[in-house]
Amino acid sequence: MKKGLIYAIAASVLWAIVNPFIKQGLSYDFTPMNFAGLRFTAVGIILFAYTWHKGMWKEILLHKRLFLNLIFVNMFLGYSAFYFGIDFVSGAISSIVMGMTPIINVLLAHLIAKNDKLNIYKVVSLIVSFAGLLLIIGMGNDGEPLDLKSICGIVLLLLNIILQGYSAISVSEDKGKVDPVFLNAVQMFFGGALIYGVGICTEGYHSFIGKPAGFYVSLGVLVFISVFAFSFWFMALQSRGAKVSDINMCRLINPIFRCGFELGYACRRISYDNYGVRNADHRLFVDNLF
Repeated sequence: MKKGLIYAIAASVLWAIVNPFIKQGLSYDFTPMNFAGLRFTAVGIILFAYTWHKGMWKEILLHKRLFLNLIFVNMFLGYSAFYFGIDFVSGAISSIVMGMTPIINVLLAHLIAKNDKLNIYKVVSLIVSFAGLLLIIGMGNDGEPLDLKSICGIVLLLLNIILQGYSAISVSEDKGKVDPVFLNAVQMFFGGALIYGVGICTEGYHSFIGKPAGFYVSLGVLVFISVFAFSFWFMALQSRGAKVSDINMCRLINPIFRCGFELGYACRRISYDNYGVRNADHRLFVDNLF
């Protein structure tokens, strides 16, 4: 169980920094599904190179229910909702909404998972979190009510949390049946390819050749995070004695790391004012991260 918590904390730390890099990548004339599909397909290729083994196609067929759940529910539906949600709202609001992930997943585990019920501490956390969500929906960054697009973005992010929570429960209940890194490779490659294909059909093709350096930096960071974060997360869910609710509580550290990013933003602004930045492209890249 302790080992599982370490893996869960590592995954949570990595996931805490994805939102600004996603918004940065999308700012280079790239659509949500094209960008998500490109990212996840690249991750799948990298992981397949590491996990490729004899008999793996039979293994996929043997556990087809689990793999189909991860490919269609977790990746295609979940991350399509996530990328559009991120594109519709500000970075601050998306971070706050995604900070509710552990609380919502605790409730899902109570309703769906075996032997993973609510206690008084989890109930209090749920009440506080939903109160915070109502405050977010009612007020924007500047104290004004959110527009319809922002509200749709919040709904899509919540849908992503629910779909991924359901998939996490499925992975947890199939402990020891499939290597967690191989699970990640399959869901990333096929889920990413599906997202990319649907994105080309619905959004049109967007070339990723000849983009500014900031685009490739953002994509590279996101690929790195996905290679390790999902693998760590599946390892945590499949660790002996681990409960989905306990593992998900580790994601409460995400808002703390987001605050660290905001502090970095404040320090960057002070540096600009005091010393100036001559490289306009570098300044624009860092500005867009926040």
